[in-house]
Amino acid sequence: MAIDILSLSVLTAGLSMAVGTIGQGLGQGRAVAGAMEGIARQPEAAGTISTNLIIGLAFIESLSIYVLVVALILLFANPFVAKSAKELAELKAKVEMVQIEQQLKQLEGTGGAVPEKRP
Repeated sequence: MAIDILSLSVLTAGLSMAVGTIGQGLGQGRAVAGAMEGIARQPEAAGTISTNLIIGLAFIESLSIYVLVVALILLFANPFVAKSAKELAELKAKVEMVQIEQQLKQLEGTGGAVPEKRP
């Protein structure tokens, strides 16, 4: 099961980077196009438009950095996967203990006798 989660995590990380980068690229393209159009219409406001453009591009770029952080978390610090073989062994031992306790409760319910199997 852990292999399936890891495979899906790699796929999700790749897809999130792709979608995040595409969206960020489109947003930056539209911002630059709008700024260039504004500068062409009012060349005297070029300084103000450029300053606002650079600030806006920084905010847009920060979104793709957040996507990168989430992708790296999925790849290297995945919260859905046990961190070590020791934790997996402990989890397996807990599951076995629960199964044994359930079997003991069933035997106590029958008075200690093993129930007969009926055909």
